[in-house]
Amino acid sequence: MTRLLLRLTVAGAENVPPDGAALLTMNHLGGADPVLVLAHAPRRVVAVGKAEALRWPLIGWVLRTYGMVPLHRGQPDRAALANLLSALAASGAVLIAPEGRESRTGALEAGQGGAAFLAQHSGAVIVPVAVTGTAWRWLLPAWRRLRRPCVTLTFGAPYHLSGALQRSAATNEIMLHIAALLPVGYRGVYADTMQLIE
Repeated sequence: MTRLLLRLTVAGAENVPPDGAALLTMNHLGGADPVLVLAHAPRRVVAVGKAEALRWPLIGWVLRTYGMVPLHRGQPDRAALANLLSALAASGAVLIAPEGRESRTGALEAGQGGAAFLAQHSGAVIVPVAVTGTAWRWLLPAWRRLRRPCVTLTFGAPYHLSGALQRSAATNEIMLHIAALLPVGYRGVYADTMQLIE
């Protein structure tokens, strides 16, 4: 379906470990981002997403089929965190958007601590994931003109967080690895700190 609807370029899928605990961390531009990653990751991935997405036509059906873990935002959702940690403990792969929501600017916003929490408590390898071109304000006009919009999906090199990092520093490192995969215009609040990992 993604190949029919999009002019899609996928790069770096070989960076996703074929087995073992893996935390895929992506930027988040539009509601279909998780579907794109689930469709093109080379192994089964469990996604975490806002509970409301399960009620969306088509996308909600896909997310339910892939076993999305619903997250109730605006409150500590211990049940969701426990489910995700269990998936990682069972050597599964989990997809999370560290920004905690779709970007309102079309570029990276400040990361939240959930991804760092999961990485530090599970010891999972982290795979940064970058998407471009998936914001609804870009997709919908192209589809109305019966055109396939250009979208990219990039899986970066896997890495581990240092266990000594504070949560805020760990979150910053996760976000910088995502930013490094993105064109400058998508780096948002992390554009001025890229020299730290480049």
